[in-house]
Amino acid sequence: MEHVLMSEDLLARKDDAGNTQTLYDHLHNTAKLAAGFENRSSATAYTAGVLHDSGKAADDFKQYLLTGNRKRGEVVHAKQGAFIIDDCAANSPSSPASMITAEVLELAIANHHGHLPDCLDACGKDIYFERLTGENKNAEQYHYQEILSHVPSLDLDIDTNFANSIAETNSLLKAIDSCGLSQRNARNSRDFFLGLYAKYIYSRLVDADRVDAANFTARQPYAPQTPNWDELTHRLENAISDFDASSEISKIRMRISEDCLAASTRDTGIFRLGVPTGGGKTLASLRFALHHAEKTGKHHIIYITPYLSITEQTVQVFRNVLGLGEDDNEVLLEHYSSVVPDKDDEKEQQRRLAAERWDKPIIVTTMVQFLETVMSAKATKLRKFHNMADSVIVFDEIQALPTNTINVFNEVVSFLSKILGSTILLCSATQPLLEQTDRNNLLLSDEPDLIDFNNDYAARLRRTNIVASSHELALDDFATEIYDKALENGNCLAVVNLKSEAKRLYQLVKELDVDHRFTLVHLSTAMCGAHRKDQLAVLKECLPKESGDPGRPVICISTQLIEAGVDISFSCVIRAMAGLDSILQAAGRCNRNGESQTPKNVYVYPIKDESGLKHLPEIQLGKNITDQLIHDYPEQDLLSEFMIEEYYRAYLIRYPKLKDSKSRNIGTMDYSIPGNEETAYDLLSFNRHRRGLYCNRTGEQYPYALAQAFQTVGDNFRVIPGGTTDVVVHYGQAKELIDQLNDEGDFASKIKTLRSLQEYTVSLFDYERKALDKSKSIIEENGDFGVLVLNEENYSQEFGFLLEAEMPLLMK
Repeated sequence: MEHVLMSEDLLARKDDAGNTQTLYDHLHNTAKLAAGFENRSSATAYTAGVLHDSGKAADDFKQYLLTGNRKRGEVVHAKQGAFIIDDCAANSPSSPASMITAEVLELAIANHHGHLPDCLDACGKDIYFERLTGENKNAEQYHYQEILSHVPSLDLDIDTNFANSIAETNSLLKAIDSCGLSQRNARNSRDFFLGLYAKYIYSRLVDADRVDAANFTARQPYAPQTPNWDELTHRLENAISDFDASSEISKIRMRISEDCLAASTRDTGIFRLGVPTGGGKTLASLRFALHHAEKTGKHHIIYITPYLSITEQTVQVFRNVLGLGEDDNEVLLEHYSSVVPDKDDEKEQQRRLAAERWDKPIIVTTMVQFLETVMSAKATKLRKFHNMADSVIVFDEIQALPTNTINVFNEVVSFLSKILGSTILLCSATQPLLEQTDRNNLLLSDEPDLIDFNNDYAARLRRTNIVASSHELALDDFATEIYDKALENGNCLAVVNLKSEAKRLYQLVKELDVDHRFTLVHLSTAMCGAHRKDQLAVLKECLPKESGDPGRPVICISTQLIEAGVDISFSCVIRAMAGLDSILQAAGRCNRNGESQTPKNVYVYPIKDESGLKHLPEIQLGKNITDQLIHDYPEQDLLSEFMIEEYYRAYLIRYPKLKDSKSRNIGTMDYSIPGNEETAYDLLSFNRHRRGLYCNRTGEQYPYALAQAFQTVGDNFRVIPGGTTDVVVHYGQAKELIDQLNDEGDFASKIKTLRSLQEYTVSLFDYERKALDKSKSIIEENGDFGVLVLNEENYSQEFGFLLEAEMPLLMK
């Protein structure tokens, strides 16, 4: 006679000391955690939690746990909970809400250890949900009938929980239908939202499961962190009250900040903050976010920047005004780089857990982290997704959003706001028209602008004039123009589109400066992070530090990396013709603090023979549109709101027709999947192509609600396209750190060394890696960690890394 296990006999896990956790405790703990993270969808999250490990209710699993005679993962225990949900759905009245509820729960429960799958494969043949029905349940490995016999002792109340979950789905569907979706795109948006809802429930289950496991190991209960917004707003207001408001610019910045404070009483929604460069946007947006979070009871403030350099700078500003020490990680989490975890370091484990969860009051991260989280299918990445709910999410420099991601971005932030109760703030000096794409899928609030456009801020903050020429210059003539303007103004910043241009221009200007009148600085992504920081430090040392300080003569030749978030001010800026957004960002580095009461000129010239732009079609498109606008509206001010709107309108119309150097279509704001005619947007919404293949094959309509290809998108979505390889370069402390890594030492020390080496790495694109491999310029220095090191002669203290073909020209 088969032994019937009672609830106290059913086990979930065993630790290294032999302590066990009952399955009853784990299921109910996980359910309560998942339900308690947020108030909405608590029944659905609870149902996922209470069933997720029900497959452990078998003697086979208990024997594996106690004896250890099977490999980890060999005893299948995740799918059985999904089988139970399938049975529930079959026994419930048929309805769209019942079907969606079952599919959302089945996806979460069956895949909580790995990743969300494709609901329908690329051939339109393999339907994921069919693996959870009928005869599949009777496979010997699942012990499904035995598990069902033990379920009553676990007190799961399955039918009630499933019915409550269906009620929540009905409310969800009503919320989606009433949130103002574009009629033209409603079907796609609706399905995109349902896919994000599946990720949201999955996130809550994954996080709750991991938290309960950690609590069992640590022998301590979960203690959610409640943000003290009152204390943080008090600290910020004290810091603001100490600011010097005597200058004209300081007074304008304070007025902008006060406008943002007044706007913080608004209801949850999607807003825009358009502040002219130098208007104090960072602190004004933080002031809005803190006060809005306090008034509306938000759980987190998530501040997202486009570039790592801005992130680091933003973190320092926040720490200063909020009185947070460098080691104070309970309030503010920085999440913008991946490091090898130090398994022996408790602080590192806590840091990694915080990065996976995003459960701190304030999180500062990058657009790369945000987009690659919401587009991912992996449990480790999606674990944090639910903590984006009921938050204030600020996107700084939103104009830098990759154009090919606009439509997926619009859907995600609209879902976060309209369904998950988050307030979204889009910040920029040059607001892109994200709501004017063909899909029309950014659900802005009725009055989206925090600051009234009828104000005089732009005029009063104006510090530059754009002087654009239609006359193309060769690099030699461009170098002469830079040098002459530097002589006239005392310093000059020149920004170009290509790393190769920056290197050649630097050399040409150096040849002109025969008397060594100027300190010359070169900046590009060919340099490692430590090198760029050192170069910026040289700039800041040379440039005037206060009114009346003449500074020292300096010329900087840079790629566009200097255009956003770098707080420096030149007397003169020259920009190679580019997109209007880039030109205006470059202008923000000129007369930034109003050193000159009269606006300074920013000069723009087209450069001859920019053949390298064939590899950068988006920059080429922006350049062509700006050039056309200058021709069409010769009397119009490039800084005017009219010209900015005309630029973005033309860009959004022409981008979908963009092709690469091989005449392949790449201009889609739906994010093309490499090597595939499908787009991420299509695959995550209605998935018309795969549904069509299914219909063609079977003669029937696809029979399920969800058809999203989560895994395909997750595997292929990259904000920075193309493969890159990180290599260590010979700069600064790099050689000593490599020696330390190769010396005898414990694991913890080596991990710290690896972390320090990150400052001395550059990212190579595939073509650069291949060229350097061909010239045998890269060696593997440490086999244990796979550390690649660039030959010393391939790294210049002036230019950064060099390909073999560049060395004869530049290393004179």
